[in-house]
Amino acid sequence: MFLTAPDERTPKGVRHWADAEGAGRDRALAAPWFHAVRGRAGVDVSGDADVFRGHRIPHGDGTPDGVFAEWKWDGRRLRVRNDRYGVHPLFYYATANEIAVSTSVARLLAGGAPADFDGDAIAVFLRLGFFVGEDTPFRAIRAVPPEAKFEWEDGRLSISGGYWHGKPQGLNRDDAIDAFIALFRRALERRIAPDDNFAVPLSGGRDSRHILLELCRLGRRPRCCITIPRYPPRAPEDERVSGLLAAAAGVPHRILDQPPDRGSVELRKNWETHFCADEHAWFVHMIDYLEAEGLAVYDGLAGGLSVAGRFLSAGNLRLFEHGRFHELAEGILARFGVQTEAHLSQLVSPAWREAAGRDRALERLAAELIRHADAPDPTKSFNFWNHTRRETALVPYALMNRLPAVFTPYIDHDVYELLSSLPPSIVSPDLSSPNKSFHSEAIQRAYVEHADVPFENSHAPKLDARPHYRQFGSHAARFIASRTRRPFTLLNNAYVWPRVAMSLVSPHFAEKRAWLPADLLYMSQLEHAARSAAESIGKASDP
Repeated sequence: MFLTAPDERTPKGVRHWADAEGAGRDRALAAPWFHAVRGRAGVDVSGDADVFRGHRIPHGDGTPDGVFAEWKWDGRRLRVRNDRYGVHPLFYYATANEIAVSTSVARLLAGGAPADFDGDAIAVFLRLGFFVGEDTPFRAIRAVPPEAKFEWEDGRLSISGGYWHGKPQGLNRDDAIDAFIALFRRALERRIAPDDNFAVPLSGGRDSRHILLELCRLGRRPRCCITIPRYPPRAPEDERVSGLLAAAAGVPHRILDQPPDRGSVELRKNWETHFCADEHAWFVHMIDYLEAEGLAVYDGLAGGLSVAGRFLSAGNLRLFEHGRFHELAEGILARFGVQTEAHLSQLVSPAWREAAGRDRALERLAAELIRHADAPDPTKSFNFWNHTRRETALVPYALMNRLPAVFTPYIDHDVYELLSSLPPSIVSPDLSSPNKSFHSEAIQRAYVEHADVPFENSHAPKLDARPHYRQFGSHAARFIASRTRRPFTLLNNAYVWPRVAMSLVSPHFAEKRAWLPADLLYMSQLEHAARSAAESIGKASDP
């Protein structure tokens, strides 16, 4: 597939989407990078030799807390380091005589990284919506592992790192809640913004509420709280509850309007999140506002450590205990899959149907699940090191990377060590994933004066999503039809094009296929990125 540049014949809406995609691509390509090739005459280098992104926070045990990615070339050796949890995006590719590192997948592709797809990785992504381990869509490009020890010298790469599990502490539930309150307070004290020019994005849940109320207790009220509606059919509970909480805390609150044009932000988001997230488009307008206002933020990344994880169940814990990882992978794909196998068997091209098929996803997922078997709560460990680290973290540390600062207190070392050490029965006595009582009780105990402010109602009536998907689907179809000049590779042309045509002539067709436009935009962009990279390499190698 090839996307042409917009010109005067391009429909206005399509030009707007193309401009938005270009803005996302330009941001991704502006990321720092470093490249070294060993040859007979020595090492030829290009790019940024000394880079630090993020922030370090001193910690009592001598290890740096905070979220960061860094590398330094001293003329002979490349040394790469990152934070304990590998939260800051950082990627590399390496061959026998070559190394490249960047905070952006797109920048590595533009610099010559091979663009061959990783079928196993894509198989998992299409079914769960995130990549696992150190996977990316491209076989040659890997995420740097957490707390990496990474060195390249004279063509030799040495790399280590991995997951960190808390050690069981033997606390009962009441003591664990008290410890959580105390450690979270200390975490925020270590992350005090230098001035009052910061905001707290506020939802109807627990993570942002805990941050806001603790900042107020410390006498550091934000300049404002910001809420943006999520896409339909999500009920408007964030707007309702965040307004009540901000008023109770005495903090100015602004609810932004969500622009109706979802496609343009999907196109931007895919580039800026390194093609590693199926979510987050709904954040983009809020982040644009924060950037325009020059506001730092406090983000609730990893607040999910304080509640039962999405994968928690007595059955899954038994499968972990008995080492039945393939059966566990089967259950996760069946219950948490974002697409049906019937849909994927038609959406994916025949050439990739086996290479990115369900069997490949099961094998890759089972191999990843093994890495979490020894954690106090293996379901929470799997969720944190994969969904949280590889997808959710892309909001504060990819989409928000132009803000003055982003503070994420839930991944403070002490807070993580406590919450990751708790057995599932402490956080969720009934071992059910919807149980959020541990964090609710902590907030109500710590801030008694606000205990009557309700949390979001998960049973609130949902919005009618048909107009949203009708517009999104028809606009996406128009964009793809106007801009595609070559047959798809990953996508099944025989399946896609009739549905694009139907979305153009019958908007009601799109409203019944909510999954289709985002899938088409993501996969078509992924193909374009790979094809453009391959063509650039080919041109560079021409005599």
